[in-house]
Amino acid sequence: MGDLIFGAALAISLGIGLASVLLSHRLQKRFRINYLSSYLYFQVFINVFGVYGIVGQVIARQILSRRGASFETTETIRHFFTFLGLPFLILAWYMFLRLTREMVDQDLSRKITLIFFAIFGGALMAYGLIIVWANVSTWTDSQYADFSSGFNILYAILVAVALVSGLSGLFRRAPDIEDKKTAKAVRIFGSAFFLAYSAALVLSPYAYSGGTMAVAYVLAFFSANLVPLFYWRAFLLKSRPAAPQPQASPDTMTRFVEEFKISKREEDVIRELCAGKTNKEIAETLFISLQTVKDHIYRIYLKTEVNNRVQLINLIQSHGSRDGGSSPARRG
Repeated sequence: MGDLIFGAALAISLGIGLASVLLSHRLQKRFRINYLSSYLYFQVFINVFGVYGIVGQVIARQILSRRGASFETTETIRHFFTFLGLPFLILAWYMFLRLTREMVDQDLSRKITLIFFAIFGGALMAYGLIIVWANVSTWTDSQYADFSSGFNILYAILVAVALVSGLSGLFRRAPDIEDKKTAKAVRIFGSAFFLAYSAALVLSPYAYSGGTMAVAYVLAFFSANLVPLFYWRAFLLKSRPAAPQPQASPDTMTRFVEEFKISKREEDVIRELCAGKTNKEIAETLFISLQTVKDHIYRIYLKTEVNNRVQLINLIQSHGSRDGGSSPARRG
């Protein structure tokens, strides 16, 4: 029965990981928002690490312990699987940093990128060298145990640093988002991500202990990806139309512009909004600053008395569904 529960827990974990990747892919395909590509890559890399670095070593440990392998052999194989998965973990947390910047219309600076890969790449190389050293030297079981304990602590610290670095920027810049509902959703997403990964991080020291606690960590690790993803999916489905949006006809846009006294530059911004572009993408397309885009959107919302881009697009489309004449009721 223990084997059945063990196998079922691992199968459920892998199923959760696959669901996270597929759900991220569908969101990216449906909305085509820039940061959703980073989110998709994060899901892919973090789940590949889960397969190699966590599930692989848990299964290997289970098999080796049953065959009476020595502690040295078990630890060597465990670290080998973890080392194979670590490059994917590093890429995953880099994509997470990009995600948290892009969600608030910011770029991940080259300096931060270089620092990130210098720290995590250096840690990976050091880890690999120690594994080789451990196997060419005559380490005792006690030395192996100390090395494993030290690695567990270092892993938790590095993951915590990446998590806090990304979320701190997200929370700090969320108030700058012009739509308050989106700003609130970003904070809730960040909080859900922090709580889910904190729970997994608390269980991470037990990942290599075997038994029930190891299985609990595997489940917590894969589930941590799904909780914030479900929340963000629900938010996007409720607040943002799928992209690309059908472009309004010239007559429809003309009526809309004349009725609400929209300037030529504001009309350009509206067309880009209807195309499903983010504020940052609009700024790049129109060769204006991000703050100028936000100012234009603010004035557009005031003129049309809407609260977000979904209501704005619906308002424009309502002009295309009539022949002209009387004005439609404004959306509050």
